[in-house]
Amino acid sequence: MASIQQRGERFQLRVKHKLLPRPFFFTFDTEDEARSYGSQLEALLKRSIVPQELLTKPERADDPLLTRVASDYSAQFPVTRSDSALLSVVLLEIVGVRLSGVTYRWVEQYVSELKRKRNLAPGTIRKRIGLLGRVFDWHSRRVHSSGAAIANPFRLLPAGYSTYSREDSSLVTPKQDIERDRRLSREEAERVLAALDGRKRRDRERQFTDDTAFCLLYGLIVDTGLRLFEAYRLTVERIDFQYNVIRVEGSKGARGARKPRVVPIKVALRQPLRSWCEGRSGLVFPYWDGTEQGRAGATNRLSQRFRGLFAYAGVEDFTEHDLRHEAACRWFELRHQDGRWVFSDTEICRIMGWTDPRMALRYASLRGEDLSSRLG
Repeated sequence: MASIQQRGERFQLRVKHKLLPRPFFFTFDTEDEARSYGSQLEALLKRSIVPQELLTKPERADDPLLTRVASDYSAQFPVTRSDSALLSVVLLEIVGVRLSGVTYRWVEQYVSELKRKRNLAPGTIRKRIGLLGRVFDWHSRRVHSSGAAIANPFRLLPAGYSTYSREDSSLVTPKQDIERDRRLSREEAERVLAALDGRKRRDRERQFTDDTAFCLLYGLIVDTGLRLFEAYRLTVERIDFQYNVIRVEGSKGARGARKPRVVPIKVALRQPLRSWCEGRSGLVFPYWDGTEQGRAGATNRLSQRFRGLFAYAGVEDFTEHDLRHEAACRWFELRHQDGRWVFSDTEICRIMGWTDPRMALRYASLRGEDLSSRLG
């Protein structure tokens, strides 16, 4: 039987079963993650399948189970929400493996299984290896306080290890990383604005929306490059209309830390944003209840609504996150009347919240027709 208790801002899962020698405890960032992992574990126990680490007596201190090390890492070290969610999945893949068994050969076999049995994308495989590599590093530093270098087998994999080889491809359909570079064409952008403006399609019974807040949310994201969570958690107090900037409490800092940045407000966005915020305080938008527990629900609801918007406007294969790519490109394309660039590459990296300038190359999906038009 699984039960969940809130411990501060986190949630502790407790599973008690007749097949277990003792209750099982694990801590998660959200209640949904705890329930998901608890459901998976209960499903195994109903089939009389007990993960090895739950049957094993307390392990030797010098050779713990990898799942125990990973659990300690999650409990004692600040991890991101994405790492915490991924760890709940990875724990089921590494049951019964002791630290002494984590050799280079084992890591190679683990990667092979992720390809041949799970058929995961290369990027997904790299996330798993990166997470377990951080777990291994953390344990090594904790145990070997003298600072002696311990070889981390997860760090020894060669470049391209996550790419499917010919041998892998003979067993499963190889997967490749997909880099999103989808942008709105001028016609698509006009159709989206028309839908937000309340113009009804001839083949539809009603207009898309009359929600002023959602229209402003779209404009804010596409004209600033704010991430969805950064946008709907924005407060009125962080918008400085004197200097026309937004002081964003970024959500992509190291280990989940906030990463503040300053984003200028474009001229076309200033008046609508000012009018909306006049007389308001607290959150700018009404889509989030302000709690961590409500974050996932708000994100899912808004993502679904953006999908509905793009479907109504006839914009295929476009997602809310693609708006951030669109916003980045608009910053790059912004020019003065005399043709000079308004912002440098470094300034755009600051606006978008990128520490690594290579992200600019990843997001700068410039239209070929725009480049060609400059030739006259």
